[in-house]
Amino acid sequence: MVSAKLVHQIEDHWEAITARFLRRLRHQHGLPRISRAPESEITDTCRKLLRNLGHWLVSSSEEEIAAYYEKVGHDRYVQGIPLSESIRAVQLLKEAALDYIRDEAFVQTSVDLYAEEELELQLGRFFDLLTFHLARGYERACGM
Repeated sequence: MVSAKLVHQIEDHWEAITARFLRRLRHQHGLPRISRAPESEITDTCRKLLRNLGHWLVSSSEEEIAAYYEKVGHDRYVQGIPLSESIRAVQLLKEAALDYIRDEAFVQTSVDLYAEEELELQLGRFFDLLTFHLARGYERACGM
């Protein structure tokens, strides 16, 4: 089971994680379209994901994830954002969340370290699934 404390840390500090993500996004080479997206839109997307992370990790089904992120993929296609940039943005957001936990969580015991590793594993699985469905929605939108 994923540490509720660490998940709540991400949910409660979504703004700090989003700020990290935006810095990475703006400085990442090869992302000309998505890095020019309005900051308010990017922030809203991050808020929806990070503020509800516990729900996504614990309560949601793959069907719910599929429905939501296939729509996101469709929207990225309509906005003219290349699929590769959309996927890289997801990777950067995952990195920002994990780096936040590594930097801000106080690992004092082996149980704390285990909880951090478990969160990293669960986030990896979730973001992999999210990426798959984002790509599927993008492909469907472009008629693949």
